[in-house]
Amino acid sequence: MDEQARQLAGSIEKIMYYFGTQSMEGECCENISLGEFFALRAVLHRNICTMQDIAKSAVVTKSGATRIVSRLEDKGLAHREQDQKDGRICCVTLTDDGKSLLNRIEDQLMNKIQTMLVAMDPDMREILMITLHAFCQSADRQMTKWEKLS
Repeated sequence: MDEQARQLAGSIEKIMYYFGTQSMEGECCENISLGEFFALRAVLHRNICTMQDIAKSAVVTKSGATRIVSRLEDKGLAHREQDQKDGRICCVTLTDDGKSLLNRIEDQLMNKIQTMLVAMDPDMREILMITLHAFCQSADRQMTKWEKLS
């Protein structure tokens, strides 16, 4: 099992390299960090997105999420406003430039992934999809257990 875990860790590292941060400066794409990308994506996929949602998506603290959103605001990609029902809650929304940037980045990523999937044998592609789905479900269950313990 140790060798399988080591091999899987190596494969995950390769996937992170191919689809994650590409420079030593921490830039993801189009001059935003990977954390900023995760934050933009979190905002896009939620009707109401709080700092806590962004912190969870970007795997940072709440103060880290605040710094990320401040950078996104400085770049004109997002803005924050107080929740109408609860003024203590800060909600983040994307600007039109933020939506456009995120769509371009996701289109580039999807094109890259589609190219790789087309190059695979169809049966292996199906096995990959099933296996990754099962692995992510297991990871979600374990993360939930770990969160309850802390």
